[in-house]
Amino acid sequence: MYKLRYIDHVLRGILLVNDFVQRMIASRKGLFWDKGPLDLEKDKFVIVERILEFGTERESQEVISYYGDEFVREVVRNSRNLSPKTVNYFARLLDISREATRCFSDVSPRIWQPF
Repeated sequence: MYKLRYIDHVLRGILLVNDFVQRMIASRKGLFWDKGPLDLEKDKFVIVERILEFGTERESQEVISYYGDEFVREVVRNSRNLSPKTVNYFARLLDISREATRCFSDVSPRIWQPF
């Protein structure tokens, strides 16, 4: 009986987080103005990227709990659209080396070399 209550509690928690993420996306249409209807799984990279960059602390925490630490680490490491401030903050929060992120790794070579 205890096991069933625990499973029910966990499933209810997942549904609440899922509902919160969907409501957050619906209420923050300005963040996704250039996207059509968003799918929580297909568009998860973009959703995480934009919430980390422009969302509130609570929204960031909900996105991390919904998609998981490992996926959010992947976004922080590989995103081309996150600002250095955002990458630095979440790299420290998620225990990622700054040098392991695209933002702080070697900058791509310049097209024109200075004189």
